[in-house]
Amino acid sequence: MSEHPLWLIEDNSRPAAPPYGPADTPPIPVFPAPADSRIDDVAFRAAVGDISARVADALEGAATRQEAGRLIHAATAAWAREQLAEGVVVSPGTHARLVRAVEDERYGLGALQPLIADPSVQNIDVNGCREVWVTYADGRKVRGPAVAGSDEELVQRIRMWGVHGGQTAREFSTVTPMLNAALKERVRLSAVMAVTPHPHVSIRCHRHVDVALADLVELGTLEAGLAAFLASAVRARKDVLVTGGVNADKTTMLRALAAEIDPDERIATLESEYELYLDPLPHRHRDVVAIESRQANSEGHGEITLDAEIRHSLRLNPVRIIVGEVRADEAWSMLQAMNSGQEGSLCTIHANSAEEVFPRLLMLCRSGGLALDSEDVYALVGMAVDFVVHLRRDVRTNRRYVSEVLEVLPPADTAMPARNHIYRPGPDGRAVPATSPQCLDDLVAAGFDPAALWKAS
Repeated sequence: MSEHPLWLIEDNSRPAAPPYGPADTPPIPVFPAPADSRIDDVAFRAAVGDISARVADALEGAATRQEAGRLIHAATAAWAREQLAEGVVVSPGTHARLVRAVEDERYGLGALQPLIADPSVQNIDVNGCREVWVTYADGRKVRGPAVAGSDEELVQRIRMWGVHGGQTAREFSTVTPMLNAALKERVRLSAVMAVTPHPHVSIRCHRHVDVALADLVELGTLEAGLAAFLASAVRARKDVLVTGGVNADKTTMLRALAAEIDPDERIATLESEYELYLDPLPHRHRDVVAIESRQANSEGHGEITLDAEIRHSLRLNPVRIIVGEVRADEAWSMLQAMNSGQEGSLCTIHANSAEEVFPRLLMLCRSGGLALDSEDVYALVGMAVDFVVHLRRDVRTNRRYVSEVLEVLPPADTAMPARNHIYRPGPDGRAVPATSPQCLDDLVAAGFDPAALWKAS
């Protein structure tokens, strides 16, 4: 038996007592897991590939996921019988692992699917076929399982995920070597090839989709008084920008703010890749138009930009528009929409501080080649934006928190918008009340108790 991969005989999921055959049949011997996990991974992936190929045609005709599961189980059992005929016994634990792995190949992200299903996993980074790093919500970073037998196989998998995983197919080739896609597992996938020595993949898992401000209080992102302040700002139809660095949970904050919108208000969500997922939450939002950008085809046609989405969405009768992330010249259209009737709109933007958002917006508005004076941009920002909510991430603990809230006002003594620091960073960096906003009456009318500010100011 030593000539066969030992994982076929036993694995860690096997029950303590080995199964027995007929009365005169000795028990199946139990072997320890192989020391070389790479050999085990290679053999296991080969078996998954073999079974997947056998059942591929049958799965095309499967009417339901349950029927597909039965087909995969039968194909795995037939494969195991072939192994038995060669003198190799497949343990019950390995059989179950194979069935799950084949299902993951067909309907998920293959070897990465168990990580996607783990609620404590936050990010998965793949550097070539064998190097995988998994970051958990508590900040731990550990090596994960290999995802492919070669870089070429990894590229094929990325193509399959990008084409079939989301609503809008995305090309991934030497001509288009960078891919961004939202997958049905509610994860964001970014990949690059050809311009790097190995293909690279980064996956961000969205864990807090059905989320409200009260949930963020429990998570420690903000305190209850600030949550009440932001809730009243949304209800009072104030336009809010959420800022922060990479992985600061800006999108989670955007979802939580959106949860304060009346469920019957018509919302248009505009994104480069779907990440907000408000439309599958009818208990929070019953009237949602969700729009995703589209890249051009190989002939350079068919592109739908975020800027075009914003301008077209205004014809779809939204009461509010929510832009997942402003990254380029769509900033100008977003500001114009905020100032032209879509009050109470929300968006996120990358910035290292609340104050930095103003030159950042100026740069983005000019990025499309528009000849805009800084005074014009800042004047529009001052009229369109009401509040900036800034998030920070503690790199030591991986915890996120609100550090600042600015009230934005029209320019006064300088070209830049006037600012009112409602919440400033406290001793630990978290936002603490500093002063009252000029629009306090509007917030009180929307249910805010000003004692939450005056008590600490």
